[in-house]
Amino acid sequence: MESIEGFKERHKIRHSKRLSGFIPINYSEENSRQQENTEVQNGCDYRPARRMPEYQDGKGFGIGELVWGKIKGFSWWPAIVVSWRTNSNRQAAPGMRWVKWFGDGKFSEISTDKLVGLVYFREHFNPTTFQKLVSYRQSILHVLEVASSRAEKTFSTVTGESLEEKLKPMMDWANQGFKPTGEKGLRPPKTLGKTPPPPTPPRASPDSSPPDPAPPPKRPKTNGSSSTNSKETPENRSRERMVSEAKNNKTCLEDSCLSCGKKNPVTDHPLFEGGLCRTCQDRFLELFYMYDDDGYQTYCTICCEGSELLLCDSASCFSCFCVDCLNTLVGRGTAEAARKEEPWNCYMCRPQQRYGVLLRRRDWNTRLKEFFTNEEGQEYKAPKIYPAIPATKRKAIRVLSLFDGIATGYLVLRDLGIKVEKYIASEICEDSISVGTVRHEGNIRYVHDVRNITKRHIDEWGPFDLVIGGSPCNDLSIVNPARKGLYEGTGRLFFEFYHLLNYTRPKIGEDRPFFWLFENVVSMRVNDKRDISRFLECNPVMIDAVKVSAAHRARYFWGNLPGMNRIFGFPLHYTDVSNMGRHARQKLLGRSWSVPVIRHLFAPLKDYFSCD
Repeated sequence: MESIEGFKERHKIRHSKRLSGFIPINYSEENSRQQENTEVQNGCDYRPARRMPEYQDGKGFGIGELVWGKIKGFSWWPAIVVSWRTNSNRQAAPGMRWVKWFGDGKFSEISTDKLVGLVYFREHFNPTTFQKLVSYRQSILHVLEVASSRAEKTFSTVTGESLEEKLKPMMDWANQGFKPTGEKGLRPPKTLGKTPPPPTPPRASPDSSPPDPAPPPKRPKTNGSSSTNSKETPENRSRERMVSEAKNNKTCLEDSCLSCGKKNPVTDHPLFEGGLCRTCQDRFLELFYMYDDDGYQTYCTICCEGSELLLCDSASCFSCFCVDCLNTLVGRGTAEAARKEEPWNCYMCRPQQRYGVLLRRRDWNTRLKEFFTNEEGQEYKAPKIYPAIPATKRKAIRVLSLFDGIATGYLVLRDLGIKVEKYIASEICEDSISVGTVRHEGNIRYVHDVRNITKRHIDEWGPFDLVIGGSPCNDLSIVNPARKGLYEGTGRLFFEFYHLLNYTRPKIGEDRPFFWLFENVVSMRVNDKRDISRFLECNPVMIDAVKVSAAHRARYFWGNLPGMNRIFGFPLHYTDVSNMGRHARQKLLGRSWSVPVIRHLFAPLKDYFSCD
């Protein structure tokens, strides 16, 4: 298994582009054309063999247009039409457009039939999604900021106003048709005059050595703006006042939201001294455990926002801190000084002391876990504690595994030496079934689609001592901008686990240990997490596999296993079966459970079931 240090050395990426709601970006058609002849960061010139006109199929929706995008069965979401060069992908097929979604900056290729102009705001705005999702509210704010900038429409701001208060006048303007300019005011800007292309470098002689590549840019992740100054916002002004009062001992940081400066927070910030308001708390819960392809957090460790982020150089840390938080909470000029510092260690890695007003909590590890697992107002009865079974009376375990993947449960049970009488697995992926069949020599009985399992099947296959499962997270994860949530799409598969769990519970009068475990992604909507807890009648624990590997794998676990209050490592070549390609094997590992985590959770079962 590759070490964390090795992973970070191979992925020493310190610059990426992200769509942000706080710094203007040039979306003009002229700017997109200029990208055809530009210098890239390895010191070479990118010059396509020939220019291919984009989006000339007569379907409309040119580069830079603000639109609503629709995927069948999903809510309409604001986006902007972009060039294929923006995401270094391929040209769109005729009748298709590349768009970049506001909010998380992800790209999609989508049919023009599923696009409408932003001017049809009232018809496509979804008030239900707006009430439920912080990310949707942020995407609406961002697209309306771009729209108002193009239309030269200004809105007054009040220091300390909330996201919803800031959005209200902007949404009134949008719902009334973006008057007075209307659709015309939303068009992408045209650059006056053409910028001459960069000069062609002299052709190197055949015997000349290639020039040394340019060094990678210093540490920041940015959205492409050349400005390094923090943008003045009401939130920043509110926080500056909070910092000033804290320094003058007029107030305590715990009485204000560390992320936005609002008074009367609803909870403590889990990592640093200070509080969090309700909006910032929900954003933290949804976004803190999101990571980019470079391995680092997607958003700032303090505020879970940030248009420009500085990455920690510590080999075991993947934290990011935004320029605004550093300059406001630590002191003016901190971000610029950090860029020049080599290596730069973040405020999760530095010695325990106060930096400006920023002070890391000594018990942040415990507080972080409690922050994600303790739900105010949702308290449940403690699970039944089964007494250990005497060694002479222990029997082999009987397991029902739903959404089995590559048989992580069976692998861990056998690694722990626990005897398995039967292991019934529901799995529909043929590659996963191949791995389990080959590696475990046919000892797993596969029953395929979980939706076809009935109570009659449970009675026929049972009884079971352990039920485990983790339903697909693609419609639950915040990473997916078109997610349907818990009650639609693949999110509904949770309820298959729920009702099959109830079928397998011991009947009244049966005095035997019975255990269960359900797993899913941490970066889900707060309301979805609360609903899952309500159905399962317990709050989850949160474990991140990054403690022992280079992979971030933060997951919620609900269940009644003893000691649920340790993390991604399979034996070498475990997925190498038949002629399965490397890409297919990586997809299987991506859907699998973390072996060390499950080993930790399953270890107490040795006190209940016979072992080799």
